[in-house]
Parts: sequence; structure tokens; C-alpha cells
Amino acid sequence: MIPASEGGRAALSLTERTKAFIRSALPGGVRIYRGVRGLGRRAWRARPPGMEAVFSEIYRRNLWGDAESVSGRGSTLARTRVIREVLPGLLEDLGARTLLDAPCGDFNWMRHVRLAGVSYVGADVVPEIVARNRREHGGPGREFVALDITSDPLPRADVILCRDCLIHLPFRQARSAVENFKRSGSRFLLATTHTLVRENADAPLGGWRSLNLELPPFGFPRPLRLVTEDEEAGKCLGLWRLEDL
Repeated sequence: MIPASEGGRAALSLTERTKAFIRSALPGGVRIYRGVRGLGRRAWRARPPGMEAVFSEIYRRNLWGDAESVSGRGSTLARTRVIREVLPGLLEDLGARTLLDAPCGDFNWMRHVRLAGVSYVGADVVPEIVARNRREHGGPGREFVALDITSDPLPRADVILCRDCLIHLPFRQARSAVENFKRSGSRFLLATTHTLVRENADAPLGGWRSLNLELPPFGFPRPLRLVTEDEEAGKCLGLWRLEDL
């Protein structure tokens, strides 16, 4: 992805690399890229945008471009069929009584998961999503909180579910999220990993790429369990003990 120049090989700018990647990897990528580019032009004039600013703008403008879920096509019922079927039994096998869903997004698919006997906390950095989830889905045993998973103190849980999140964070912030999960004193992490990836690439905040959490800069051990969501893409949910990370 780095073209030759008169003086050798010149690195593409961050904007050019982001544009090329999104156009090649995502359906509707050109439209998504233009939205992210507009956000970047405004936010970077003063200082790099924070988590809340970036993901609030994605939410408000539906930049993932999905008609069913503002959290993107990965949160549709069709693409969560496997995890919706597997998650209740997995939590039971682990003896889990508390689940932290971080981030919870718009709760589009999780509301269809049977969580009998499991207290649920959904955390998200977008205050509007949290407010809507509280209003429409809150109740006994189901709580929603506004938190930045990379820096805010997190509630202790038996299992932290971090699905389709680290793929949108730069390495530095993704590693900060993992360290924050460990600081919470929680027991297990269930996170998205792409087993077919052979080398992890960095990405801008709010961008997208696949990540294999067993490779640098993460270096996770072999997962205790893998739930395959998309065999062709190598997309899985891996289960780890947080004390092992």
C-alpha cells in the first residue's frame, strides 16, 4: 500500500491510508469514508478528537450506514445469530452471574439474548445511546452506564464482553482498554479476534480493521474457547482469563 516515489518509497498519509482501506474493505465504504473525513477535518483543527466525540458523531450521523442498527452491520440480528445462541450457555458454563457489555452500542441484538440469572451492565462512551438504552431497555438486572472503557473505572464483572470494539481503536487505546479491563478485577474477557490475520495494522480512532489478539501488539495466549461467528472472515469471539493477559 506504499507507492514508489522519486526518492524511494514514500509513506501514504493517514488520510490516504484510511481512505484506501475503507474503500476496499467495507460495503458503502466511500460514503463512510467521506463522513469520517468530514469529522476529522473539523475535530483535528484544534486537537485530536476523543472517544466520546468520535463515536457520538458516528452515532448521530449513522456513519456505519446500516438501516437496522446504528452500531453497524455487525450488530444486526443476522450477523449475531451464532453468539446469541451460544452466549447463554457459555455464561452458564463459566458460572457467570454478572456481565459487562463494553461497549453495548444500541443494544440491538443483545436484547434478544436470554440472560436469566445474569445481571447485565451495558457501557458505552456515547451518552445519547446510554440514555436511549436506559429509557427503552433498562429495568431490574439490566443497567446502562456512560463510560470510556479505555480510562474510566469499570464495574467488576464475571465476564466482560468486548465485541467489535478494539477493531475501531488505535493500538494505544486498544491496549489501554485491555489494561482497564484487568484493573476492574473482572474474571474473563470475551473479545473479537480474527484468526486469519497474520499481521495487525494500526488504524485511526473510529476507523476499522481486523485484529488477531494473539499477535503483537497484544500477544494474548491461546484462547480458552473460540466461538466462530464468520468462518470465511476468521471472525471469532475468544475467551481469556484476564489474569492471564
